[in-house]
Amino acid sequence: MKRRPSLLPRRSAISPARPIRSPMLDWHSMSNAIARSAPLLAALFFFAQAGAALAQAPARPADAAGGEREVVWYTAMNTPDAAPLRKRFREKYPELNLTVLRQPGEKIRTRILTEMRAGKFFWDVVSFNHLDMDALAQEGLLAAYASPETRSGFPGGAVDPEGRWAAIYVRQYVIGYNTRLVPPPEAPKGWEDLLQPRWKEKFALDESDVEWYAAMLDYLGGEKGAVFMRSLARQNPQFRRGHSLLAKLLVAGDFPLALVHAAEMDEARRAGAPVDWVKTLDPVITSPSQVAVSARAPHPNGARRLVDLLLSAEGQALIRDRGRVPARNDIARGQASVPLKLHYVNPQLAREADRHEKEFREIFLRGR
Repeated sequence: MKRRPSLLPRRSAISPARPIRSPMLDWHSMSNAIARSAPLLAALFFFAQAGAALAQAPARPADAAGGEREVVWYTAMNTPDAAPLRKRFREKYPELNLTVLRQPGEKIRTRILTEMRAGKFFWDVVSFNHLDMDALAQEGLLAAYASPETRSGFPGGAVDPEGRWAAIYVRQYVIGYNTRLVPPPEAPKGWEDLLQPRWKEKFALDESDVEWYAAMLDYLGGEKGAVFMRSLARQNPQFRRGHSLLAKLLVAGDFPLALVHAAEMDEARRAGAPVDWVKTLDPVITSPSQVAVSARAPHPNGARRLVDLLLSAEGQALIRDRGRVPARNDIARGQASVPLKLHYVNPQLAREADRHEKEFREIFLRGR
């Protein structure tokens, strides 16, 4: 029987890494990016088909998983971070050829939807941010698979109750501070502390922090959340573009406090920078990157093996060692002395992205 060609590169090479869009750009694009890209879908599919001849994987002996010989993983994880996971998978399952296609999340989402509309299903496993994952869930493209690895070690909100996805690593929105400007005993203990007069014009945010804004309102409740946000806006916070820039400027002492990602603070502190972050926040807004199995996976048994590895303590340790924050709470580096009060972002918030962005801009950026 003639083998079906794939759209993927020959053998198991990981495709070159490309820049990942900022969380806000991914957040805002959810409600309209697919519609804007409709005229391009036919062209994308044409060029994908043109490269199909490059994708024939070499034949391998059948493994015990239903005669499958490969697994196809679409991921937004950058190439250096994915490489150790691919290496370990090949060591555990040498009979399975693991093909990794790496692109930014929005491009992966568009690719999958393009393939679906053409009646093609090439991918087995996908991992990218929760906003893109929700778009696939709405199309019925995710299989229900409750990995045994999720029975323990994962906090509430990290695993879909219906088994369609599970978090593999997270971004945590926290208050970071420069320890030369703010001695640790004087640092804020919670979000409400930012409203104290001493912090007026001393706190910095990313001008695109809509995801944090929406998740805070979801946690606090609409009325209480709106009161807090308007009170915070009256503190005249500073704004910059990008959390990496915020982290660098915080290290440099441009401002004493900033809304940053916890992992960047940990990395900077390990490098000797005078920074830390507040671990008593209620909540710590947590934005996950998730993994899922395709409902039309060509290699479902191999797909489940890959998902199990990514969610296992072993796989999560490999993710941690690349400087990311693993979703498992039993292997994180430098665990807090008290458990963090995590609040996972509800992916369904993306369906009202335009409203949240409009509110955020009206509250914080009007007149700027």
